[in-house]
Amino acid sequence: MEENELIQKFGFNFKISRMKLKLTQDDIAEITGLSKTYLSNIENGKYNPSLTNALKLSKAVNKTIEELISDI
Repeated sequence: MEENELIQKFGFNFKISRMKLKLTQDDIAEITGLSKTYLSNIENGKYNPSLTNALKLSKAVNKTIEELISDI
């Protein structure tokens, strides 16, 4: 899997997981301390989150990093 594909998959899976929990980007921003703009860019596959931020995001939606980069 190429890096760009991995970044897009993480963002897409994160967004789907967030929406299933009925959480807004504002909710996630409050939980993680990350900005809403940063979250939007991750969800749209524009930003590659650091490992630390990927862990924060995965915990916020009760998923593992592995689950967020796999095919759902």
